[in-house]
Amino acid sequence: MDIPAAKGFSTLPSDCDALLEGSPAILYATGPGWWRNDLHYVSHNLATLIGATRAQLQSTPDWWLEHVCDAQEVEARLFAGLAAGESRIRLYYRIACAEGRVRYMQDDIAVQRDATGDVIELIGSLADISETQVALTRLEALADSERRYRFIVENVSDAILLMDADGECRFASPSIQGLLGHRPETLHDRGLLGLLPPDDAPRVQRLIHDAARHGEPLRMELRMRHRLGHYVWLETCCSPYLNPASERYEWILAVARDITDRKHREHRLHELSTTDSLTGALNRGAYLSCLRSGLEAADHVSQRVSLVIFDIDHFKTVNDTWGHAAGDLVLACVGEICRTALRDQDVFGRIGGEEFSLMLAGQSLNDAALLAERLRKKFESVRVEFHGEWLSFSVSFGVAERQSREGVESLLHRADMGLYAAKHNGRNRVHQAPPQPI
Repeated sequence: MDIPAAKGFSTLPSDCDALLEGSPAILYATGPGWWRNDLHYVSHNLATLIGATRAQLQSTPDWWLEHVCDAQEVEARLFAGLAAGESRIRLYYRIACAEGRVRYMQDDIAVQRDATGDVIELIGSLADISETQVALTRLEALADSERRYRFIVENVSDAILLMDADGECRFASPSIQGLLGHRPETLHDRGLLGLLPPDDAPRVQRLIHDAARHGEPLRMELRMRHRLGHYVWLETCCSPYLNPASERYEWILAVARDITDRKHREHRLHELSTTDSLTGALNRGAYLSCLRSGLEAADHVSQRVSLVIFDIDHFKTVNDTWGHAAGDLVLACVGEICRTALRDQDVFGRIGGEEFSLMLAGQSLNDAALLAERLRKKFESVRVEFHGEWLSFSVSFGVAERQSREGVESLLHRADMGLYAAKHNGRNRVHQAPPQPI
């Protein structure tokens, strides 16, 4: 409210004073010393704010300052504005009110000066901004909290992904670029299940759906396709958000870290424990385990399975004549030739010193015999160099096709009998085992 400078609050007529008292405005007028002297006017609601009367405040102006929090700092800001010649000064401070709570006030002060520029009166209008200040404080706290969480999300090495119920990406942290090569914005609105290997996607989708339906976190290891095409192993923890109103999950928060190196180490350790280092074939225990699993799988789909057992002819003579180093070269040569000649689904094992076996899924007895014959000719023609000498060797084969639900021991025995027959008939040949007697 603008008050004529000629009159000031000290000369207001009584009817104007009564009008001001009926107003909700919180007003005061004071001399240059602010509240410490010359309190010309104070509205009733301002006095009530600190639990006093107008008369008490006008007689003891310092009482007001006792309720102003950090009064010295507030006065310093006021006097700095007066010294700078400002005609309007805005102050913010807190008041300890009568009801025991602290209120935030905005004090707009009009400065009246005489012709020489000296301050003759300060007219203040206070506004209670407590609710606004509390809201601002909460907003600042929220913004500060958001900054902290954003700092964590943007700098943590693990990738953080937010997916909706359809599996589409709604947020990806910057670390996803180092993990999968994709910039975060390129993954937005993209189905993340599309980055999984095709044979893994249904299983992972089912696991996530089941975990979300029960509102339970899910930890799993999976592979995702890198932008460059290769797959990266990830250890992933998925946490579903269940809407309490609809009782349906709406979001999936996934935190993933790269475990590719660990998986490679595990794979290498598994290879060392299951693979013969000299020939690259499975060791006897691992091969027999695969053979049992292969026969069980074949029972479910009515698939043919054939077995080949072979060993190196006169291998003891090679070791006795040239030494074990020469024998190792021959074994390594057998392993290399077999690995290059076999299909991915064929299982190659070393089941004895110089004895090997092949499990051929989906192959008939005739198919197995043809493969064995190709290998026999290859072994017969190969030469192994050892200290300037060229060593040759031959291999004998026994072949058997599995009969209806025949067990591992029986199938191995029949193939072994075929090998025995090949040895007995002159070696360096393929012999088909007779069928099992009914």
